[in-house]
Amino acid sequence: MSEENRRTGVLIVGFGGPDTIESVRPFMCELMGREPSDEVVDEVCMRYLAIGGKSPLPEIAAAIADALSKRLEEETGDVIPVLVGMRYTAPTIEDAVKAFVAAGVDRVVMCSLSPFESKVTHGAYREALAEALRDHADVEVVEAPQIGTLDAFAELVAASALSSLEQLDTTERSLVVFSAHSLPVSDLTPDDPYVNGLKHVLDRVAEFIKWQPGRAGTGEPLLSGIATYGALETQPQPWVLAYQSKGKRPGEWLGPDLGEVVDAAHAADMMSIIVVPIGFVTDHLETLYDLDIEVADHVLGFGMEFVRGPVANDHEHLVNGLAEAIVPLL
Repeated sequence: MSEENRRTGVLIVGFGGPDTIESVRPFMCELMGREPSDEVVDEVCMRYLAIGGKSPLPEIAAAIADALSKRLEEETGDVIPVLVGMRYTAPTIEDAVKAFVAAGVDRVVMCSLSPFESKVTHGAYREALAEALRDHADVEVVEAPQIGTLDAFAELVAASALSSLEQLDTTERSLVVFSAHSLPVSDLTPDDPYVNGLKHVLDRVAEFIKWQPGRAGTGEPLLSGIATYGALETQPQPWVLAYQSKGKRPGEWLGPDLGEVVDAAHAADMMSIIVVPIGFVTDHLETLYDLDIEVADHVLGFGMEFVRGPVANDHEHLVNGLAEAIVPLL
């Protein structure tokens, strides 16, 4: 089929999340590939109950898709179908593919809500999309640039850090911690794109707001004994990368762990901790529970001030950045 006769759709892919407490167990079954124990399900259900009884991710993804569809129509003058396909919950990637095929779409631009390349996210999305298209060999797939590579993403992270600092009673002895999801070290390559992507965006963020660029170090002078990437000089603003939400799988995980950074900051008599999620585009359990409840309780328990920076979600600036990256692929 000639290029001019092709019909292109945009597929927004993500991990997914339960939309009710009753759907927590099916979500976990899909995610784990086996039936979880009642104790594990009860523990996860309690966490979801603490943030409102569901994950906001499906609704946020739908809002992004709706806004992106409108923006693409403004840019191209054409109606471009934009659908959401989740890896582990409805609407699934397979659901979206069926809808695309029924609508005559023969070219799919895949856009991941996971901002950095990793085996557990992009690898899983590609695998699910390939399986869904197994009987549709005529459908072409192209990937949009990863969100972590977009200027809009780095600019929103920078804005999140600055707006968070403005909420403090004083910025004296404050530490900004950029957080990303930890991963098992055994899943990473020696020059892994996940870690390198995080560091690259952090240096762009630091450049935007005129902070010192990051470097690997021992955490001195503020985080003694912690292997870090960041800039821990006291001027103009100390910052560091840390990892959160480590799973229960045995073995070494990416660090430093966010909790260990909090402990070291307390030992160094820091007055406040600002956590800015850089590894996430949208809010979900890892931000609303792991950060807003667990980490907040940890920090406040030491008598330090705590602020959690906002994530992009369906921010207009992010949607415009996505549209700018996707239009050349249509």
